[in-house]
Amino acid sequence: MNCENTLDQITTVKFGHRRIPPRACIIENKPHVRSFLAEILDDLGFITRECAGPDFQEVLGDFGPDLVVVGPLNGEADVRVLLLWLRAQSFAGRVMLFGGRSAPALIRSHEMGEQAGLTMLPPLGTPFRDADMHDKLAGYLPIPPAPSVPVDLDEALAGDWLEVWYQPKIAPRSLVPQGAEALVRVRHPTWGLIVPAYFVPAANDPYFHTLSHFVLARVAADSFAFTAGGHPVDISFNLPWPALEDATFITELVGKLPGDVRQARLAIEVDCADIVGDLGQVRHVAAQLAFRNIGLVIDDIGAEGAALAGRRELPVVEMKVSRKFVQGCADDRIKQAVCHEIAETAREVGARSVANGVEAQDDFMVVRDLGFDLVQGGMFAKPMQRQKFQRAMLSRRYAAAS
Repeated sequence: MNCENTLDQITTVKFGHRRIPPRACIIENKPHVRSFLAEILDDLGFITRECAGPDFQEVLGDFGPDLVVVGPLNGEADVRVLLLWLRAQSFAGRVMLFGGRSAPALIRSHEMGEQAGLTMLPPLGTPFRDADMHDKLAGYLPIPPAPSVPVDLDEALAGDWLEVWYQPKIAPRSLVPQGAEALVRVRHPTWGLIVPAYFVPAANDPYFHTLSHFVLARVAADSFAFTAGGHPVDISFNLPWPALEDATFITELVGKLPGDVRQARLAIEVDCADIVGDLGQVRHVAAQLAFRNIGLVIDDIGAEGAALAGRRELPVVEMKVSRKFVQGCADDRIKQAVCHEIAETAREVGARSVANGVEAQDDFMVVRDLGFDLVQGGMFAKPMQRQKFQRAMLSRRYAAAS
């Protein structure tokens, strides 16, 4: 493919305050490094493309990126060729080089890019963390407004925009991930990542069943992949209680899964406020799910959790305290009392207790001392894509076992 005059024919929109997410091309010979950088940039809202050094002309010309991230390739000469090619094409985006911290070749290549008239971002020294990349790009990240109308779920399914992300649940003493909550996202081609409030339909909407089937199938497949990789993990995901009260829905939901779904370690989360007044129906639904080897989790437990105390027959595998009672509990005895009561109830019924929404060190120390089995929140990890979640969990478990 002749790309000699491709980039100067493309109007590269500078990223910033706009609706269209920016594009980043990662040019590096090592596939695992490309994948790592792609995950970071995906989390920052970029649409990414990867390529090895020899393929850069075709990929850059076809993709039209706002940002080009360049590794050491096969040496300083290869980086120089790429930078000169970008100058020849009047590339209007930004360029970031990465390599050994303070390496002379990295410094010389960066200076050469500036002399060539390219817009060079500060180079990224290796090794680096996610936060280092964010700091380099913070001033250029897009701030897209939320969509003014809900996303059409039918269009999202047809366009393959749906993704399942995972937020780890951490053992508070070993700090090792022991489970995860699955969260569905839409990666819209214009607005980027969109949270469920803009696309999850009501339980009585025909598309709700379709979305539920998609999520359960994806979660089950990921669970099998984690187990095959030597890393079995309990995964939960949210469904509204009215849907679970429909026995036909449960039968259809599980019936479309492969026959070995019983080997997956899955659980369904339901809001406490929806079930606390009808615990008899909870036992009925939990028995139906248990027959299919799927557990039940009571989520978002608050002050109404007192109604669950003493219910030794409560058939659930996890009880999650609402984040509003976890956040600030270090300075609030009432919140501590609610957390303590829920942790005790979980122990009585043989369920794991989960403190959700842990964001501060002081709150973490309190829920740890109260004896919670698991903690979940931004202090430890935000929701992340499957590949990043798997890598992070594997690395932590390996480190803990060493």
